[in-house]
Amino acid sequence: METKYLTREKDYQIKVQDLEIKKSNRQRIIYAIGLIGVSLLAFLLYRLNYIRRMNNVTLEEKNKIIEKSLIEKDILLREIHHRVKNNLQFISSLLGLQSEHISDDTALSALQDGQNRVQSMALIHQNLYQEDNLTGVGIKNYFVKLIRNLFDSYNIRNESVSLKLDIDELNLDVDTVVPVGLIVNELVSNCLKYAFPDGHGNIFVVLKEEGNELCLVVKDDGRGISDLERENLGSSFGYRLIKVLQDQMMASLEINANRGTEVVMRISKYMKAGL
Repeated sequence: METKYLTREKDYQIKVQDLEIKKSNRQRIIYAIGLIGVSLLAFLLYRLNYIRRMNNVTLEEKNKIIEKSLIEKDILLREIHHRVKNNLQFISSLLGLQSEHISDDTALSALQDGQNRVQSMALIHQNLYQEDNLTGVGIKNYFVKLIRNLFDSYNIRNESVSLKLDIDELNLDVDTVVPVGLIVNELVSNCLKYAFPDGHGNIFVVLKEEGNELCLVVKDDGRGISDLERENLGSSFGYRLIKVLQDQMMASLEINANRGTEVVMRISKYMKAGL
């Protein structure tokens, strides 16, 4: 009987503890629901107060708030482009310093080409933070700066090699300008390095919007390209880079060797700034 009594007493204590646990859990749930309810109420009161305050703001004050936000955004974008340009120029300077300690002509040429490629991208971000439009690049002004840098890089004087540009006044999106700039960098560099053995000639760069395509032409009146050189194009880094960018921009590529070398690209995938 004593054992039965102790067993019943223990069962009773277990039931009491179980009820206390359930009561404690219910209290926690009630507290949690109450906390969520208070939070929702506070958020609704905040929103209502914000809406009331905004309704009391005059149209002139709203315009000032919007104008201030736009100015802050403009400053931030300019700072980003400025820092990207500085970083790219730092890389270009490192390549230039490295080239001073290299005597091998092939390695030196590769470093110089890499430096020019980095510089072509730095120019894009420089144009972006210097111009009023932070989303696009005026392609004509960009081409002038890009090719001028190439002439300086290869120590070419304007009297010996003449540059003739026929560029539409287009404002292109950054994602379009980067590959186009790299392509022009490669093609003009090739003209300056290989087209004129006697150091004299003309380079023609054309960019036109024709229908839904960009037509890019880079031509020289130099010695032209031989059949053997055409066959070996696939082994050069510059040509492989152009092929990658060609696929990226869904472009056709045509190389003509009539009275010099002419490269024609018709680009289907491009964007104007702001579109």
